[in-house]
Amino acid sequence: MALKTPRQAPHLLLIDDEKEMCLSLKQLLSDQGFIVSTANSAKQGFNVLQRTKIDLIVCDIVMPDMSGLLFLSKIGSTIPVIMMTAYASIETSRKAFKSGACDYLVKPFDFDELLVMIEQNLPARKMRIASPKGLRLLSSNNERYQRMLKLAEQFSVTDMPVLITGESGVGKEVIAKYIYEKSHRSDRPFVSINCAAIPDTLLESELFGYEKGAFTGAQAPKSGKFDEANGGTLFLDEIGDMPFPLQAKMLRVLQDFAFYRLGGQKTIRVDTRIIAASNQNLHSLIAQATFREDLYHRLNGVHLKIPALCERPEDIGDLVRHFLAHYAGKYHKSISGVSEETLQLLVRYRWPGNIRELMNCLERATVICEEPRILPEHLPDQIRTARESALTASKITFPQQTLDHKTAYLRKIILEALSKTQGNRSEAAKLLNISRKTLYNRMKDLQISYDFK
Repeated sequence: MALKTPRQAPHLLLIDDEKEMCLSLKQLLSDQGFIVSTANSAKQGFNVLQRTKIDLIVCDIVMPDMSGLLFLSKIGSTIPVIMMTAYASIETSRKAFKSGACDYLVKPFDFDELLVMIEQNLPARKMRIASPKGLRLLSSNNERYQRMLKLAEQFSVTDMPVLITGESGVGKEVIAKYIYEKSHRSDRPFVSINCAAIPDTLLESELFGYEKGAFTGAQAPKSGKFDEANGGTLFLDEIGDMPFPLQAKMLRVLQDFAFYRLGGQKTIRVDTRIIAASNQNLHSLIAQATFREDLYHRLNGVHLKIPALCERPEDIGDLVRHFLAHYAGKYHKSISGVSEETLQLLVRYRWPGNIRELMNCLERATVICEEPRILPEHLPDQIRTARESALTASKITFPQQTLDHKTAYLRKIILEALSKTQGNRSEAAKLLNISRKTLYNRMKDLQISYDFK
């Protein structure tokens, strides 16, 4: 997997308080053609980021001065981050993905596994493979997903703005491109911009362009994303991260699609269809006064909420077969499928990183596998250990109590979980560290009913 273009070699930052591991990984990655900087603490990591342009970070979760998750929250989502930990658990992986990690690796790991993960998440590669048709599978056995997809198709023929929400990794850009390809604008540009990946000071000029002399370094005029998408579709990803002052200008532009370039006086008019997406709760952002309610209503012509992968267990088998066929062809492997035990592990896992995590998991498994089928040992540790955690949680043990006391105790903890989550069974199951199906069965056995969600 050595890089063929050393002049454009990606620059990686390794952050781990284990100095020997940092040095050995640096040597191995350098041999593959990467430029590698190292840091042995979060503070050193911040110092490297201040003086060096980094393409991807590999960071340990447990560090003496600051946890990797806190470090991740402070740098934002401008740089892809792969988290490492020696302490695998469902909760740790969930927190990593919720904090914005693009992937998650359990120590000790195979070096080839790390290489595949880095290749998957480098920004340049993501631009090349953004929602390739060969990797898309839009058919679904899930009723909610089917309804969402039907709504997307119905509104694709209009010019109404579309707002797509869902957890990170569920495929919001895939749905955006599906709408674009079904629309009458499909022969015109599809332009995408990630509002979270561009510094606040540059986002306005990226969107609207600038004139010569608008600021230091502006030696020639430059068109913005609205210009590029004229006649086509502009996809505003992570709209919830747009700076609050810029939201006012965006609202004005969306009213009549006219704007001034930065430093310009000439009115630019465009004909552009807007699709926006966010993995955040925009209603919460409105309540916190960090997102404009009027902009929300302007963007929310039709709202498409994509279900998380853990809410679509009936689709796991089809997705696995689809992605595995693609990766087996890509790596010239004679892999016919996955074993029954492997499939059960994949179905039971919570998938905090959603479709993106499933794809990464299957690509890594394909690279590692030398068998006719993917076996449990080819899966990442956090997926294999999830089964043990779920089994432990489902076999709740009690002190020397009577059966009545056991039943009362079980009712109590389930009701407490439902109360804390306002009746949301999926969230209650996560809190109890059991599957939603197990929770349903327990509620049925204990005659517990809840009328919220």
